[in-house]
Amino acid sequence: MDGPGTITWEEFLGDAEKFVQMSNYISDGWDLRGNKNIPEDPFEATCPIERPLITEHHVLWSMSYSVPVLYFNGWKSDFPGINSISMEEAQSFVCDRELKYKDLSQAIHPILGTPFLYLHPCMSHELLQITSKSKNKLVSWLSTVAPAALNLKLRPEYYQLTI
Repeated sequence: MDGPGTITWEEFLGDAEKFVQMSNYISDGWDLRGNKNIPEDPFEATCPIERPLITEHHVLWSMSYSVPVLYFNGWKSDFPGINSISMEEAQSFVCDRELKYKDLSQAIHPILGTPFLYLHPCMSHELLQITSKSKNKLVSWLSTVAPAALNLKLRPEYYQLTI
């Protein structure tokens, strides 16, 4: 699958590397993991946030859809993995947002093998098509879906990568 509403593995990886470089520059805590040589082993970027609702976000590339996919979890404690939020609680965060990205599902994380919530990639095609002229499609896409992922916030410095 290729076109204005998709992102190739190579483009995804290049955009992700620029994203992580900016993260390192501003000390924001994102990292790039996985084998960069094969799409079956996509990268993972995490950003734990210290507040009463502990959240963890991972951005993976979907080989089936040729788009990024956002996986996330949230916990109502100081210890990730204990007292996780339910699907219904996470859905209430999404439904209150202007984005109305309601394609929230639960699945086994393809790398970690544990249950995670994720925003289904079917809408990502449309979002990437809208932002197809961006110099960093990953940042443009992530800034669009972030409000639906337990209040994931991108620092303004990332937006420099899109122009």
